[in-house]
Amino acid sequence: MKPITQHDPTGTRTPGPGCQTAPPAHHGRRRRRHRARTTSATAGILGAAAIAAVLLGNAAPAFATMPPGSPRFAADPPASVPANGRLEATFTATPVSVTPNLGMVELLITGTGTVQGFGAATEVIGAVQDHTVSPCGVGGASISGQRRIILTGGVLVQHEAGMACITTSGPQVSATYRVDGQASTGIFAGARGTGHVSVDVTTGHETLSGTLILTPRAT
Repeated sequence: MKPITQHDPTGTRTPGPGCQTAPPAHHGRRRRRHRARTTSATAGILGAAAIAAVLLGNAAPAFATMPPGSPRFAADPPASVPANGRLEATFTATPVSVTPNLGMVELLITGTGTVQGFGAATEVIGAVQDHTVSPCGVGGASISGQRRIILTGGVLVQHEAGMACITTSGPQVSATYRVDGQASTGIFAGARGTGHVSVDVTTGHETLSGTLILTPRAT
């Protein structure tokens, strides 16, 4: 008698315990395409974070500065408060939260630095970058946000607007600020002033320069 043989093509074998059937080749292609899309999206998010790492810009001033001849103080301020009517400050800032959505990126940023005449300071910034509205071309964004500068004498609040741009020296942010005297506290309550903010995104170095008009306090 001829031995009975069984037809068992390799493609129809049932995997034994602990074995897995190799996935079809097109599944691998899908995974590669998914990884490519994920990598691209991640790169975009990181790029957005880098451009904004530190806030706000506007190469053209969005708020007018104090007109020439405007009084700096209605009366002499307390001796402990700088009386030159200027705000000069530098910070080194770092983004701590980056949230992209609908073509925008929400940023939370913190930094430490010095405000001339007021001493050491820390800052907290909340900003929104809109990458669908770029005043300075591909890779840029329009930005708006709020900055809190915390000092020994109180908290100075500023509203800022501007743009982030890609330049030959790297991503740069330029902005204008407007002091919010109603939101500010301590010696800065009731303050007013405008000025400019510039940021080197690569180093996180911020420079603020403009006016700061304090409200005199009764003695």
